[in-house]
Amino acid sequence: MPEEMKKRIAHSVLVVGGSELFVSDSEPNQPLERGEQVNICLTVKEVAEAERIYDALRAEGKVLFPLQPLYFSPAYGMVTDRFGVTFQVFTERNE
Repeated sequence: MPEEMKKRIAHSVLVVGGSELFVSDSEPNQPLERGEQVNICLTVKEVAEAERIYDALRAEGKVLFPLQPLYFSPAYGMVTDRFGVTFQVFTERNE
């Protein structure tokens, strides 16, 4: 690990209720702009729950990637909510 990164958080998991938040510091020279400081990935088990969350977040927000099935998820999408926070909604695959 480079010396300038030793005082930074590379990977951390915060448990909030039954949810996990993965957090890290940005790169030293990465510019930050208002609203881009946080990108939250919400992981759910059911497509219906993903749809409910996604629809609530996109109300008065901005769709970055429509909620849809992809090779890694039966329902994945990205949206920036009305407060400028970006969310990834990720549905687990049922193996």
